[in-house]
Amino acid sequence: MIKTEQNNNMITTKARYWVGVGYPENMIDTWKEDIGDLVQLPFAYCVHDKDINGDGEDRKTHVHIILAFPNTTTYKNALNVFQRLGKLAFNTCEPVINIRSKYEYLIHNTEECRKKKKHLYEVSERITGNNFDIGSYEQISLGQKKQMRTELSRLIIDNNIMNYTDFYAEVISNYSDDYEEIVSSYSGHFERLCKGNYLKSCPKRPGM
Repeated sequence: MIKTEQNNNMITTKARYWVGVGYPENMIDTWKEDIGDLVQLPFAYCVHDKDINGDGEDRKTHVHIILAFPNTTTYKNALNVFQRLGKLAFNTCEPVINIRSKYEYLIHNTEECRKKKKHLYEVSERITGNNFDIGSYEQISLGQKKQMRTELSRLIIDNNIMNYTDFYAEVISNYSDDYEEIVSSYSGHFERLCKGNYLKSCPKRPGM
């Protein structure tokens, strides 16, 4: 897990999907029954009660939870939602880079987990709710692309970014991989915005 005290960039990171790991003893007693009403977002989780640590000892029971937000959101907001399940249960969360991979990790159904011989949980132990739809999350709709392009355009305008390289560095550092695809698809648009900011900053010559 990425710790905020170790990575200040996490505070400004935005993503649509976030994952957190909590311990049931610190969660509210009715979290399983009330999770849908508490998070008010599509969710998927799996309770890991059969994990073994590197020393061959049983790991403490914990639960991996994925939350799917309708739009990108900040680390702080995502953590606040996780903590509705128990203030002390989650002290951090992290953005999901590959939603399918993380979804399969919930039950240890990944190549890396198999290499490490992690316990494979049953598909039935992976619980979803509030219309969590892994298939739709793997595709970016035209509406989402337009919204993401607008969000990145506002980033350039609001922060007066004049250099395309600076803009690109900001995106790959603080946004998910989907946004890099948007930058590549609309690079000309973003370059013109950066150039526009630069031209506005140049002092006007006499007679112009």
